[in-house]
Amino acid sequence: RKKLHMSKLPDPPGSKHSSRVLRIIKRQKERQYQRRQEGGKSDQLPHSQQTQFWSIELFSEALYELGDHFYQTIYVDILSNKLLSKFEWHLQCMEIPFTIIRKFVIPIPLFEGEYNRSMIAFSIALSPIWLLHYLSTKLEDEIDVRVMIVAMLTSFAAGVAVIRFCDKTTMMPLKYGIVVAIYGFLIAATWIDVISEHLVNLLELIGVLLRIPSPVMGMTILAWGNSVGDWTTNGALAQRGLADMSMAACFAGPSFNLLVGLGLGLLTQKESLMSEEGLNVTFMPTVRIGFIFLIVNCIAAIASCLYHGGTIPKMYGYAFWTFYFAYLSMSAQHLM
Repeated sequence: RKKLHMSKLPDPPGSKHSSRVLRIIKRQKERQYQRRQEGGKSDQLPHSQQTQFWSIELFSEALYELGDHFYQTIYVDILSNKLLSKFEWHLQCMEIPFTIIRKFVIPIPLFEGEYNRSMIAFSIALSPIWLLHYLSTKLEDEIDVRVMIVAMLTSFAAGVAVIRFCDKTTMMPLKYGIVVAIYGFLIAATWIDVISEHLVNLLELIGVLLRIPSPVMGMTILAWGNSVGDWTTNGALAQRGLADMSMAACFAGPSFNLLVGLGLGLLTQKESLMSEEGLNVTFMPTVRIGFIFLIVNCIAAIASCLYHGGTIPKMYGYAFWTFYFAYLSMSAQHLM
């Protein structure tokens, strides 16, 4: 048998990158090279000039890095991007204000694979503004003013520390990057929660205006609205070449909702569960049908993976859609 060279071996499933990701990787390498050149020039300055540079021009340099980041992100990648279709261009133009706000309040150590010290510092400093606004909409009691002041001062000091002590050409140490990534993940989760909540409210309004019965609306429109967050997140992972992670998240999300969400819900009814009568639960026909189709779907996915060597062909996607529409039709018959 002929042994194939490593470069000639086929790519594993889920390793294909979209053209957008390849452009981002190429641009990232070019910017890293330019920053290394600028970093080498600054290292050759005398110690007295470097001290003056850090003390006087530090803030102006951070603003310049921030402006360059938004110039590349907004003007180059969106406004002057000829590779976008007219529909994509108009959608991304409408998204620009939300993109700017999101970047200023969600700390991410790497923005689309690129390290930007100033963007991390400003997002850490301004993140409590969004976080306090989010908590004010979720909590019944008002947030103490002293807590708000402490949070703002702490985040501002952390942002200044990032600009002062982190290098602009090399990434921050891993132990600090992990903390920033976890903090940014929590804030990003609040964004997903707010967007999903507004989408569900909008879908409820559409159902009321169209006079759709509540069981049908809960089975269709509200179910789709609750799944929008998972759909957008998993789709973004797949577009970035992380198909395996996206596929795992499609099954891990509903499993978490069923096991953890249902478990916590039953814990709130502990007194009823421990009583002699127990907790009365109505097992509706639509729920029973949903469980049956969910089990069939999972078994079909596992069988297709085993049969095709760890991959799921495109035709099975149509089969999964068929399962879903069959579930809708059978549930609708029970509701009528």
